[in-house]
Amino acid sequence: MKINGPHGVMDSVTRQAAGQHASGCAGLFGYGLVTDRNGDPISPGGLRMTGELLDRAGFAIADHVVDVGCGQGRSLGVMIRRGLNVVGVDTDAAPLAMARNLFPNVDLFCCSGAAMPIDNEAMDGVLSECVLTVMPDHRAALAEWFRVLRAGGKLALCDVYARNPDMSLWDERAIRLLSADRVRKAIGTAGFQLLYFEDRSECLRNFVARFIFRFGSLDALWGDARTSAQMHALKPGYYMAIAVKPIDRPANTNRANSQEAIT
Repeated sequence: MKINGPHGVMDSVTRQAAGQHASGCAGLFGYGLVTDRNGDPISPGGLRMTGELLDRAGFAIADHVVDVGCGQGRSLGVMIRRGLNVVGVDTDAAPLAMARNLFPNVDLFCCSGAAMPIDNEAMDGVLSECVLTVMPDHRAALAEWFRVLRAGGKLALCDVYARNPDMSLWDERAIRLLSADRVRKAIGTAGFQLLYFEDRSECLRNFVARFIFRFGSLDALWGDARTSAQMHALKPGYYMAIAVKPIDRPANTNRANSQEAIT
């Protein structure tokens, strides 16, 4: 069996605090129910970015791909229409329930993307859109994604990064932006071979405009005005990356193995 556990949505993860979704982010970044005034989901690059990621990864019909942070299931729908066999994972039960209504025959799991009920080397692909940044431990997440991928499997990733990675700006908060160099290093340290890395910061402009029009400012995105100001100082950019699990590398079966520290 590729998937461990019952078919359908598993037990809900309790939200950590009022206004804070299960990823640990105090704001709305990475939350699967962020929509504009028309009810359309808001994400950097939208479905066009999803399509580009899938094209770059080159997944074949019938490949098994897990969408980490699947939210309402928009990317799941794109992959299903391409003939892929999909699994969805998200820490928030509310958007996951919406995905379940849309795709009742898809295995959806309410769990951490760093501890998925999937066997070693069971997946041909991992899709992660705006997720790695809000993971409590990006090293553990990358190690888990490496574990579930077969040799030759692809990681298709897009997320924000710090264009001004001044470490003096950090404090104790859930979102911690890495520089582009540190993102590349973290991917390599997890055992992947990086095939493609491109700055796509232009995707943030439309996203920011739609978010501000809906919520009035970016404070709600990051949690509060102070964190929003700190994030602004870091000058967030956006990247797209494709990496492969080398044929000659075994699965990492130890989820606790964080490998080399990337800070």
